[in-house]
Amino acid sequence: MSDYILETDGLTKTFGNLVANDGISLGVERGEIHGIIGPNGSGKSTFFNTVTGFYDADGGRVFFDGTEVTNMGPDEIARQGLGRTFQIASPFADLTVRENLLSVYTGGLGSGLRIPTEKRARAQEILEQLEIDHIAEHEASDISGGQQQLLELGRILMLDPACVMLDEPTAGVNPALQERILEHLRELNATEGRTFVIIEHDMSVISGLTDRVSVLNQGQIVMQGDFETVTSDERVREAYLGERTDHHAGLEDTLEKNTRQGPRASAGGEASAGTGTGGATTSGGVSAAAALSQAVPEASPAENRLVAENLVTGYGNHTVIEDVSVRSHDGVTCIFGPNGSGKSTLLKALVGAVPVWSGSIHYGETDITGSNAAENVDHGMVMLPQDGGIFGDMTVRENLLLGGYRVDDREVRRERLESVLEAFPALEDKLGATGNSLSGGQQMMLSFGRAMMTGSDLYLLDEPSSGLAPSLIDDVFDMAETLVEQGAQVILIEQNVREALRIANYVYILAQGTLQFEGPARELLDEDELVDLYLGLE
Repeated sequence: MSDYILETDGLTKTFGNLVANDGISLGVERGEIHGIIGPNGSGKSTFFNTVTGFYDADGGRVFFDGTEVTNMGPDEIARQGLGRTFQIASPFADLTVRENLLSVYTGGLGSGLRIPTEKRARAQEILEQLEIDHIAEHEASDISGGQQQLLELGRILMLDPACVMLDEPTAGVNPALQERILEHLRELNATEGRTFVIIEHDMSVISGLTDRVSVLNQGQIVMQGDFETVTSDERVREAYLGERTDHHAGLEDTLEKNTRQGPRASAGGEASAGTGTGGATTSGGVSAAAALSQAVPEASPAENRLVAENLVTGYGNHTVIEDVSVRSHDGVTCIFGPNGSGKSTLLKALVGAVPVWSGSIHYGETDITGSNAAENVDHGMVMLPQDGGIFGDMTVRENLLLGGYRVDDREVRRERLESVLEAFPALEDKLGATGNSLSGGQQMMLSFGRAMMTGSDLYLLDEPSSGLAPSLIDDVFDMAETLVEQGAQVILIEQNVREALRIANYVYILAQGTLQFEGPARELLDEDELVDLYLGLE
């Protein structure tokens, strides 16, 4: 029988109707480095938070070193010998690096306020071990993001844990310092026997560091094994790229359907229509896509309306996007990449929601590098955030009118509102209802309708199909195509790569904040190559 130091048995965590962890049974062997990977929303962080006591489990059990720790507090679990770090390091900014280490209560509150000699010696040992003794007297706010990650690891080591759960320990770290972090983890594992469980989106880290890998998707483990085995498994490919609608079809068959001749047709030869609660066809039988066309301004074709060159940006001391250049192309421009690759950050930088550290962005002839999102609406570009971004306490009517608040012509606003309601008749019945009372599909329609009210000719869509029923997903892509037919350009971030490739004209692939590929969608005919590019393995 395997010697598991950490084990979960049917671990379940729910948030309302959302099952984030669905009966996860996982064993981590003593002394191994165990990787956990999976697409955005697969339940990785929830698993970490539930195992380490930040969330209470709704079912199942957690065992550490033979003792059940289910629903213990984080401090109790840490004192059992199970430590964890967080993706964004949060040291005490006004304390020095050394003081941050000494602030860890290794003996508990009962040990008194005087710092014992042994604790000072342990802190010095960790400073030297992690090669950060030269910055020991620097305030934590003055050191780099990578050094903060080393400090985060050092604070956990002050507790002398037998097992450490690491949440993206190399996120936003420059390559040289990243390798130092990995070397320290290997050394701690080899010389001190410490067990590590690591979430990472940098597949080069996972492939070069871990003994075994567990793949999560939709809250369940879909595959376990060594890195090469799991990344070549079809279930893992589907988790990252989206399920095949035809399991006998390859990427070439998927791209063959990308004809750019209007909304995709159903088996009966007519434009597809949703059948869910959103009702994406009008009562008169007019498709949502046809009604939508009335709200889109006629625009002359432009090869590259948006041009971004050599962008660098991130959060705090963490660089997320490194020297990335992208352009909007006629049709649908897709940006693919695994969770944590920087896709959403890039989209927010393009629209002005995240400041650009260096590089430039032009919309037509206008330099919009320093423009904010509201100013960019005036330029003709609008973003639909992943969560829809609707105002839950405002009514549907108020949300829609807010989209057209910069339009001075009342008649234009009225015509746009009529077109939105013709596209989404379910919203007409909900005009007086608050946004947070709508279903997920209706909230997506409200978000899309509000964007339509701006009259923009460039739409930036951040995973608009996330969490929607299959019938509604078809309508989302149909609407994107119709926007293009009316002269708009679309930049689309989408986790379901196979589905998005049906409408893609041009593709960028991001991994670890850098471009791995750019070119026409038809160049992505080799699925093995696509998987390697998507996961950043080339």
